[in-house]
Amino acid sequence: MARNFRVSVNGKSYDVAVEELGQSAAPAPAAAPLPAPVPAPIAAPAPAAPAAAPVKASAPVAGGTTISSPMPGKIWKMHVKEGDVVTEGQLVLVLEAMKMENEIFAPAGGTVAQLCCREGDSVNTGDTLIVIA
Repeated sequence: MARNFRVSVNGKSYDVAVEELGQSAAPAPAAAPLPAPVPAPIAAPAPAAPAAAPVKASAPVAGGTTISSPMPGKIWKMHVKEGDVVTEGQLVLVLEAMKMENEIFAPAGGTVAQLCCREGDSVNTGDTLIVIA
């Protein structure tokens, strides 16, 4: 004797008949295969916010000490802003490159005259990052 059940798989319901087999029971006829469940549609990701335009100076301040990027990477954290007084060896920014945070220090003391990048900007080797006057 077959028993009827309703089964839910991945949110889709199926009606199934189950028969208990014993020693005297004859084999049941083969049932038609059930349709494969159709996966639910996946929502598209939300569009990313437009990136802010990088701060690029037309030319570094003349006569200043420039701090250039030693390698390609992404500006992770700025520790100074224009007008700040820095001393030689002071941490001015952190550059992320190859999943490592590289600290960039001021090569000379003075006043930050120009920032040529900001947090989140991608830079290449040799790009001017900061000018100290």
